[in-house]
Amino acid sequence: MDFEIKITMTNEFPDGNFKVDLMKLQDYLINCLKDEFYGESVVKFFWGFELFKFDGGFAQFFRNDIESWKFSVKWLVVNSNFDWITFNELEEKKALVLLKYEFLNSIERIDRMKKKPKDFNYKNFQQDIDVFMTDYIDSLE
Repeated sequence: MDFEIKITMTNEFPDGNFKVDLMKLQDYLINCLKDEFYGESVVKFFWGFELFKFDGGFAQFFRNDIESWKFSVKWLVVNSNFDWITFNELEEKKALVLLKYEFLNSIERIDRMKKKPKDFNYKNFQQDIDVFMTDYIDSLE
């Protein structure tokens, strides 16, 4: 299964202290997931990472809990929202722990979707992401 992190970051903190390399994390997860099989229904999983000030000017353009099943292309999309105020203070490992927690929560929301893939074992996917993210976090010095 293919995987992609869709990144949206506002410029409310242009000199922000965001220390996580999301492209490196994406490459790691792509490598981990390339030979995994969770069913026939999903060929690509998108996780939306949205970073903005929850009380800032861009907040009105974001909403949490987006889940979307693109049946015709077999793409599944979920997102997570993060507050710049929180991330501006976190070191890399702590930020990644928060990312992992929110990513796992976004996968859990698949169960509540009205239209969802019929043949996608999201629970196994969630368990694997938990293991992969934990290993990634533990590998950092």
